[in-house]
Amino acid sequence: MDADRGGPQPTAIEGGLGSCWFCGKAVSPRALFCHGCGNVQPPMPLDPFTRLGLARRFDLDQAELARQYAGFQRVLAPERFASRGPREKAMAEKHRAVLKDAHDTLSDPLKRAMALLDLAGVPVPTSILAPPFGAEIAAADTPEACDALALRIRQEEAAAVRGLSAAFRTEDLEKAAEQAATLTRLQLAAEQVLARRSALAADLRPAT
Repeated sequence: MDADRGGPQPTAIEGGLGSCWFCGKAVSPRALFCHGCGNVQPPMPLDPFTRLGLARRFDLDQAELARQYAGFQRVLAPERFASRGPREKAMAEKHRAVLKDAHDTLSDPLKRAMALLDLAGVPVPTSILAPPFGAEIAAADTPEACDALALRIRQEEAAAVRGLSAAFRTEDLEKAAEQAATLTRLQLAAEQVLARRSALAADLRPAT
């Protein structure tokens, strides 16, 4: 976001300057508006951290993330473009969409970890992605049993997030990739136990 518009400060990023679609003057890849003519620019392909002006780290301050996102939302609010042309309105809408996607990515520990690993060029192992708890989920025969199993899975998910945090702090990216794979498996298991619970609860409903 342009600093002279009162928004979050941009971070330094790689890559050269682009050109404004309207006046042709140089613009930063992160610029929302041209410094020359003030027209909104199309969103460039940026990683979610850069797009929201945040440091590339796993242990993000979620309050800071919320403040940054709220600042962009204010600058790009639809009512501020009511008198602009259709092209600028469309580009502002695209900015809102990519900013929401960046916010959603950085709000989620697994997506945030995946983004960092992707930036580092570290693949997440796929050979161990089969979800755990398969036998326990199949054996759960009441909604209460599913709830107890879901609690165990949530506890293991929390442990995996702590493992991710520790791995990124020590810059052990291979360990971070392993923890990301584990968390992926646990989330799949959580979805399966929820589906199992829903099916059992439906079977217990009285016929109408």
